Parts: sequence; C-alpha cells; structure tokens
Amino acid sequence: MSALYDKSAPYFYFSITGDVQLTAPTFIYGKTPAIPGASLMSSSGARMSGTLTMGVTTVYPPPDATPYYWVIPKNSGNIFLIDTQGNPSRTIVRLNHRTADRFARGTLATLMFEEGGTRVKHNAYIKLKNNADFVSGPNTSITLMAGGSASWVEVSRNE
Repeated sequence: MSALYDKSAPYFYFSITGDVQLTAPTFIYGKTPAIPGASLMSSSGARMSGTLTMGVTTVYPPPDATPYYWVIPKNSGNIFLIDTQGNPSRTIVRLNHRTADRFARGTLATLMFEEGGTRVKHNAYIKLKNNADFVSGPNTSITLMAGGSASWVEVSRNE
C-alpha cells in the first residue's frame, strides 16, 4: 500500500492505493488492527478529502466594514473557538460567504463561545432550529452543517 498527500490541490487529499480498512471515526491502514467492535467499511480506488481529524482553531471577528460576515478557516479543523476580543455583543449573519472560503457539503463546524452575548442569527444563509437565533452563554456551542454553498443548517446547540 502507498499513500500520497497532495498540497497543491484546492482541497488537501490523500490518494491511497492498495487495501484500506476504514472505521468511523478512526482511519486504519497498514498492519494496524481495527478497534474491537468497530464495523469496517471497504472499498478500492477511493479518494478521501478534507480534515480527517477534529482540529481546533481560533476565529477572530471580521473587519468593521463587514461586521456580520464571519470567516472560519477551511482545512484548520472542525472546532472553532470564537474570540470576540472582549466585545461579545456581536452578531453572526453569514459564514464563509465568498466561494473560495466555502466548506464542502456535509462538513460539520462547531462554534465554541467562551463569553456570552454573541448572536448567531437565523436567516436565509444560516437555518437554525425552530427559526430561533442562538445567543451564546459562557462556554456554550452550536454545531452547523455546510450546505455546500453559502448556506448552513443547525445540527445541535449547547446552551
């Protein structure tokens, strides 16, 4: 078996040739045994892309000219610590609105808030459960799923 990692592609990906065993959430290759009790998925000639593990990165507020248009970095993980820089009274109306910044359809992103007061607004681009805005409290989070365009859908919230 061999694996190639391509940094030049728009999305980082691994091309793997040979036999591969995959079990969620663990990627198994080589001679490493599967985790007991895990169900294996099997395929040949597959290509996997995107983040394979849950990484954490800090997100800072957008410029004053576009205060509601937040950008969470692609290929930096799936958990985003929202740093409001001492001003938690902010509103998130759009996430990654530019085409180049968009996540692949189905990508989960968890926004974690240390301070209370930041509002994630239900709108045409961020569909929240029961059409209700999310307002962060201390140490709360909301998980969204990317629609593959500029849209997001709420999966869960921790208030």
